[in-house]
Amino acid sequence: MSIKMTNCKACGKEMAANAKSCPNCGAKNKKPIYKIWWFWVIVGVVVIGIVSAATGGKGNTSNSETVNGVSQTETSEKTVQYAAYEVTDLLDAVKANALKAQSDLKGQYVAIHGYLQNVDSDGKYISVGAPTDDYNYLLQSVHCTIKYSNKDEITGKIVEMNINDEITVKGKITDVGEVLGIYLDIDSVE
Repeated sequence: MSIKMTNCKACGKEMAANAKSCPNCGAKNKKPIYKIWWFWVIVGVVVIGIVSAATGGKGNTSNSETVNGVSQTETSEKTVQYAAYEVTDLLDAVKANALKAQSDLKGQYVAIHGYLQNVDSDGKYISVGAPTDDYNYLLQSVHCTIKYSNKDEITGKIVEMNINDEITVKGKITDVGEVLGIYLDIDSVE
């Protein structure tokens, strides 16, 4: 039986490959990192992370249509149905009972019809409310955040509009409160 030999990485003298240290200089004889079990575990985790990140963003094509008065957006992941509301109905619901409004509306996908009240110059949000001559809803509006995923499409439509123009905003209500009102992440604008 022959013993497998290698050279010491520190002094260069020949030694047994399975020796824990060099008999000449005492330097430790370490296995190459690719021969250690935990190295392959880390490589596996990194590869799985890269593959899942690369495939996670696929399948976001969408088609929109209206069925029985409810707008629907079909994606490969799910079909989103937008409940249609007048902006004044939402503002009245918050005014009547903010806790109930939050329970009923938060997380809901809605199509809100109203009037453009405010446009952020940086293109981060708009406000939708009642017409400016309706004093029952003075200083009340829905804060609509423009998401980065479709910012160019939305801002392209909004840049062509003026304050007090009719607008329908589709998206998901993210928050409802008695002081700050209703917050919505915009999916599309009509």
